[in-house]
Amino acid sequence: MKKIISTHRWFLLCTLVLLMFAGTNVFSQENSTTIEDEGKKPWIIDIEEATLDNSHYRMAVWTGKDMQLVLMSLEPGDEIDLELHSENDQFIRIESGVARVLMGEEKDDLTFDKTIDHDWITMIPAGYWHKIVNVGQEPLKIYTLYGPPQHEAGTIHETYEEAEEHHDH
Repeated sequence: MKKIISTHRWFLLCTLVLLMFAGTNVFSQENSTTIEDEGKKPWIIDIEEATLDNSHYRMAVWTGKDMQLVLMSLEPGDEIDLELHSENDQFIRIESGVARVLMGEEKDDLTFDKTIDHDWITMIPAGYWHKIVNVGQEPLKIYTLYGPPQHEAGTIHETYEEAEEHHDH
């Protein structure tokens, strides 16, 4: 009987410790600048929670040899400027907000023009010019997968303006 009580107390203690840390969010505003890129090692993440909690314009959270996960938060009117990835495809998922997605094979002829919102994705084929604009009234929360990586591991740009200063492709 004594062993059962001890095991029960141990279980309760472990449960209390887990509950204390369950509310901790490494992606909160005060912690967001201290997040390190977790790439090149196994990793798991609640992608919806992390994306919705992210306040940075761009934050690379996992950069591997052949792929990169980037969280983004675009203020109303902000955009991912017109760009081209010649050799790789790109996946973008909208977790919240409203985005205008423009794409085309020619820089001056963006024939694909769609507006999408939360829970929608867009697939951007290699060789397509593309631009994403937050046309909503609230921050646009997205995550994107690149293969191969498009930003230096650990990249954090707080704002659109800072990202423009460091535009590397």
